[in-house]
Amino acid sequence: MKNIIMKAEKPVRGGEKMKRMIITIFIISLFVLVGCQQNPSEKVLHYEANNEIIGTEKDEIIGDVSDTIYESIDRSNSEAEEMMVGPVEREGEEVTPSKGRYTISGGLSGRVVISDEQGNLLLEEILDQAYGVQSVTVDLNGSHSVYFDGVEEAMISPAQTNFSNELSAGIWEVGKDIEAGDYSVMAASEQAFGDLMIFEEGESTRLYEIIDTSPESMIEVSLEDGQKVKISGLAFLEFKPKS
Repeated sequence: MKNIIMKAEKPVRGGEKMKRMIITIFIISLFVLVGCQQNPSEKVLHYEANNEIIGTEKDEIIGDVSDTIYESIDRSNSEAEEMMVGPVEREGEEVTPSKGRYTISGGLSGRVVISDEQGNLLLEEILDQAYGVQSVTVDLNGSHSVYFDGVEEAMISPAQTNFSNELSAGIWEVGKDIEAGDYSVMAASEQAFGDLMIFEEGESTRLYEIIDTSPESMIEVSLEDGQKVKISGLAFLEFKPKS
């Protein structure tokens, strides 16, 4: 296991707070539109039907995501190495793990930002062991940088690959981590307010909002081999196969 301490300039982000603000404004706008229009807009109809966000709001929430999200790495993890990062300085710490699939966790609370070698954002998540996301699981290609701030120390551990219908925060590949098919999806933990994104190269990304654990908030998705599923702001999502 490597013990790594590297000082880094703090990335200028703010994605999570901005994302939550955009979502809140979007929901309020939808309710206003529903009350004022006899013929609801396409945005309203999509959201009412399946909690799907479309249009400019979707683009602002998803942002510019690194094209490396479409890469598919060897899951043998032959090059992956466990790393302990810390103690993390106030200005943050940045490391570049070797190629592999990893689960990344921190202390009680803090932030992890993963970027490609051009600085394009792959993932940004707030880690909170008590009330939110405890860890993220993601493919790293050997050139991705992983930046931490707000935590005392962090652990980057090689992750095993198993098919599962319960996925945590991070990025997952259909056909490797979850089987292709039609699913009903709902939050599997009480703290539930976040996003499910489905990426497919050459296609428009789909964005769904998860707002609580009630059956009314359940969404329906169809997953195809090779797609990437990104879960943000949620500890776990449960995917129930539709018969």
